[in-house]
Amino acid sequence: MNKEKVYYSIENLDKEGASINIAYGERANGKSYQVKLEEGIKPYLFDGFRYVSDYKNPKEIIKEEIKKGRRFMLVRRLVEEIKPSLIESYFSDIDIMSLTDNKYNLITVYSNQIWLSKYDIETGKTKRCEKIGYVVALSIEQNYAGGSFLDVYTIIMEEFMSRKSYLYDEPNKLLNLFSTVDRKRGVVKMYLVGNTISRVCPYLKDWGLDKLLMKTKQGEINSIWLSTGEIDEDGYPVKVKLALEHCKSTGRSSYVIGTHANMLNKGEWQSDPQPHLPKSYKEYKVLFRIAFDYKGFKFLGEYLKEKDGIETCWFIKPKYTKIKEKTITFSDNIKTSRYYQRDIYNPLINNENIRRLLQTFRESNIFYANDLCGTEFKQAIDFVIRK
Repeated sequence: MNKEKVYYSIENLDKEGASINIAYGERANGKSYQVKLEEGIKPYLFDGFRYVSDYKNPKEIIKEEIKKGRRFMLVRRLVEEIKPSLIESYFSDIDIMSLTDNKYNLITVYSNQIWLSKYDIETGKTKRCEKIGYVVALSIEQNYAGGSFLDVYTIIMEEFMSRKSYLYDEPNKLLNLFSTVDRKRGVVKMYLVGNTISRVCPYLKDWGLDKLLMKTKQGEINSIWLSTGEIDEDGYPVKVKLALEHCKSTGRSSYVIGTHANMLNKGEWQSDPQPHLPKSYKEYKVLFRIAFDYKGFKFLGEYLKEKDGIETCWFIKPKYTKIKEKTITFSDNIKTSRYYQRDIYNPLINNENIRRLLQTFRESNIFYANDLCGTEFKQAIDFVIRK
């Protein structure tokens, strides 16, 4: 039976009225298309003055807005990702001719600026006509600090969940760029778009979105108010609204096979195959427990022994409750408690039995509750598991 394909719409996320908007889900479900069209191109063409209602003389402001355009900023992580050919390809799925009544027929990029352009088939030449946006690399965000982007009302950050690596202090780099663009106008909206690569993501940890992410199911939108740490003129904390959407599955396969098929076809979190216990968990008894707390993710490590045998192993499972006070915990958090440790292979513990036991924490001797648990554990920890 053929299922009706569901295409993503930005409408419900926009109804939240948030300054920061996060949309993530399966690949090729229309997230990027909707954001770049509805939040980038269309407002320039049809709604360049919707933020001027508070001005005393709206007619004059409208004239100015139409004259200068309401532009957007497209953000990619690295300089090599903002090459003109790549960015022009990014917009290739937009029907510019229909959108502009044949006035323009393509989008071009020149000097990190995005243009509505006209290609003349007879002369073979392309003419840049209307500037509609900018493209920048987050890795060099400090280079834009002195620039003026008062015509920008929307920032689009693509692939905020990375398959490779993140920039140092990346979430703050993006917020610095946001501040550069907004210049305390309070009108800029930012959209972060990505596939369900990994929940071990610096944006989620730094912005305190871990719990919000865990409770947001596919097809749901949840929002939260985040403090800026500032106080307004009336003495109240200044807050910004953030909305997070786990986009509904399209209901159709991407015809992808392999270990990441569920992520690509259904929008589930990406995971790699991990070793599971050779026997049922019920056939083991727990000899010792430790905890792990990295990047906002908590795991429980249990040293198990077969009930009817002599084999031992380590078992890692997610921990959703608070870590008990006297549990030995390995973490990237710095705490004065002697139970919090940094190096599992060289712990500052005056107990030789425990130290020897921790030396058995080896790759060939560790099993995981499920593939996602093992994948996220390895992504979160800041040490290399010994072989």
